Amino acid sequence: MSRNQYRSLLVIIIILCFANLLSCGHDQKLESITVQPSGGFVFEAVGARGQFTATGQYIHPPESKDITNQVLWQINVANLATITQTGLVTATNTCGSGQVTATFYSNPKNPAAGSVVVGSANVKGVLDGTPACQ
Repeated sequence: MSRNQYRSLLVIIIILCFANLLSCGHDQKLESITVQPSGGFVFEAVGARGQFTATGQYIHPPESKDITNQVLWQINVANLATITQTGLVTATNTCGSGQVTATFYSNPKNPAAGSVVVGSANVKGVLDGTPACQ
């Protein structure tokens, strides 16, 4: 190979490497969270358990990933059930209803400085709305 061919090859390699660094796969962005089961849980008894999972839908490139252990799990009805940081929900009552949320902070150390994505599902006690719960 001549010197000019080596230079041309080197320029092509540098351009390809630079283009690869700029590809959108390096800055994958979470767009939404799907919490499963999407219908939630109806608790038949105190102590009943269910496992929620969180799937993140990303862009650049499009992809779905299990992010169950990367989200903050919360329940908005403390007297109905508890939830662990792995998505395991346990009924403490059969009266009441509420929502379980899975929240992803792009900057967990400073949530206000990053983006927040939330997914949710319902939970309900089997006796909710009956005279036994009044």
